[in-house]
Amino acid sequence: MYSQTKGIVLSNVKYSESSIICKVYTAKLGLQSYLVNGVRKKKGGSAYYQPLNILDLMVYHKNNKQLQRIKEVKTPITYSSIPFHVLKSSVALFLAEVLSKCLKEEEENQDLYRFLENSLVEFDQSDFDSQFHIRFLVALSSYLGFYPNMENANLPYFDLINGCFSEDKNEHKYYISNTTEFVSALNLEPIHNKKRILEYILEYYQLHIDGFGRIKSKDVLESVLKV
Repeated sequence: MYSQTKGIVLSNVKYSESSIICKVYTAKLGLQSYLVNGVRKKKGGSAYYQPLNILDLMVYHKNNKQLQRIKEVKTPITYSSIPFHVLKSSVALFLAEVLSKCLKEEEENQDLYRFLENSLVEFDQSDFDSQFHIRFLVALSSYLGFYPNMENANLPYFDLINGCFSEDKNEHKYYISNTTEFVSALNLEPIHNKKRILEYILEYYQLHIDGFGRIKSKDVLESVLKV
């Protein structure tokens, strides 16, 4: 059946000489993969499907089918700065890779979708914020169900497995000591050591999302941001 939905592109890969397979996180259908035929032969056709583009879609959706089809596509929002700003585009590629590893559910989650779209539009329209990706990941964790428990944030250790602060180290090795800047990051306050805090947050994601693994674009991002 046909369904109309907004969506955010996460990734695309070449398929045959003229087509692509595009992963899109949609407002009504969750994560979906679309086979887009002939798009590589059309001038500018693949521009719609660049990572983090926001789309209006009319799709033909069939439950339990791996590859869906797009009937019509429009761009309700065109970014004015992300594609042309080296720092912003580097952050965008990093976030697209993270989201590709986080978003797996094929079901509607309007709150999560609105958070993603609103955050991306704000990022595009605002002055560059070198801490945006950290703020984004902290906020995203609440939608994914593992936002850190902020009770007892004055305690000296943060347990990355249990997601809470503690008085002592636990038996495992996954904890943070010297939590002052980590607490500041969780409170969305300015921090100095962005590289270390990002490493903590990505490790936290790795422990709470199966198959999250290593984020390849992290090194490029840090090189561009010079952190």
